[in-house]
Amino acid sequence: MSTTQPSGRPTSEQRHDELLQHIGGMLLDAAPEGFRRIDLLVRMTVAVQDAALKVYMPDGSTPEVVPSEGLNAAFQEMRQVLYQPGRGAWFSARCVVNAPARIDITYNFDHDPRFDPPVPAADFARDLQAFPRDEAYIPDWLRAKLVEASTSTSASASASTEEQNA
Repeated sequence: MSTTQPSGRPTSEQRHDELLQHIGGMLLDAAPEGFRRIDLLVRMTVAVQDAALKVYMPDGSTPEVVPSEGLNAAFQEMRQVLYQPGRGAWFSARCVVNAPARIDITYNFDHDPRFDPPVPAADFARDLQAFPRDEAYIPDWLRAKLVEASTSTSASASASTEEQNA
């Protein structure tokens, strides 16, 4: 009896593995020959994508490396693939490649990604609309951002109304 999957869309686990291989390939292509470690920190919401890439050489130097064009798109898809209804999507991911090609990735679903510079609270509210979370999975820092976003939205709405009435 055959246990093969019918052809068609890959499962989210398969797509995750494919994307991880693709990301790893892009990082390896960007790194100089003889690197010791590649360290990538990605922070994302639906409105903002930030990637910090550092490559370490055996002598301790860290040459300037420009990530591949498709890196952000791959991570945006990774957020969609790993989205868990009710639980949400990750806000940051750390990807480490140790020579010659061992790749490890961790995802942060719960802690403030600490964008630098900080992003508007409204970006987090938009992200929550795209990747809804149950109340139990909204951490305190995110709840505070949502309050800040609704307060600034209310303030700009009333300022707009006052301008129209003037």
